[in-house]
Amino acid sequence: MQRSLLAVALVAMLATAAAQNATGGPEVPEVDVPEEFNPREAISNLVEYQEEHPDFAAGVATWLTIGTIIFLVSFILFLYSEIKAVLVARDQDFRKKLIEDGYMSNGANFNELFEKEAATMAPRPYLSVGAMLLMFIAFACLLYPLCDILTVIGLPSAPCLLIITVGAFFASICLATFWMFVIWSCTRTYASLVFLVMSLSGQILLPTGNPILLLVWLVLAFGGGYFYFYFYPDQFKEKPEDKPMWLQDVGDFTVSTNYEEWGSAFNKAYEAETAALKKQAEAAQKTFEEQQKKLTENTPLNGGSK
Repeated sequence: MQRSLLAVALVAMLATAAAQNATGGPEVPEVDVPEEFNPREAISNLVEYQEEHPDFAAGVATWLTIGTIIFLVSFILFLYSEIKAVLVARDQDFRKKLIEDGYMSNGANFNELFEKEAATMAPRPYLSVGAMLLMFIAFACLLYPLCDILTVIGLPSAPCLLIITVGAFFASICLATFWMFVIWSCTRTYASLVFLVMSLSGQILLPTGNPILLLVWLVLAFGGGYFYFYFYPDQFKEKPEDKPMWLQDVGDFTVSTNYEEWGSAFNKAYEAETAALKKQAEAAQKTFEEQQKKLTENTPLNGGSK
């Protein structure tokens, strides 16, 4: 009996629902299914937009050209600064090795040479960091046209400027650390491997766009770099002989916020380079005069030997 009553109640409920739908009662809301991205349609929309706006391609080309020029300038400046630092470091390592092995004595000439090299390398942090900032600007210029392109083809582009800024910043760091690895691998193997880990981890984690992975990379890259190049080496300042062999430096990378120190660094480098060129010119002039004197003495017409 109870089963019969339940069946009758269920049939009544179904009949009531059907009557409500038939008489305009509440309907089940439809779910909007997002349309799939169609590459052909996107290309077609982009072509149509270009035909309606002829200046669109010119604007994209302008941004790409500006970004490419800035990137080339920054890349050349960065390579110049770091390669010069590597050459100086190799010379210093060679002289230190000769002194330690007893082939040379650490005299005044060596100390003077170290001071001149330090003055020459004073602008290096500003050149390298400035080049990285130019790389950031270059990547931002290269990526900026993507905002307009994404809007034209119908893909969500917001917040495009934020994505471009963050992406350009991380891309410049990954590129700079990779080339630091390439340049310093010939003389600072362990330090160059640190740069390689920073670069590869960024290239793997950053394209995911996951905020947690981005945070992890920031902590590993900047925290690990600070620990390896600054914090841990400071523990061996008083006893540098206890410093482990795998703990290597790549020179001073401290950038001052005082603009007067910027000018002082470049002025020191200019004076050191000028003094070196003047010394070379004087040596060349002296050699030339000695050769001329010998040539004159050996000429018969001038009373020289026959």
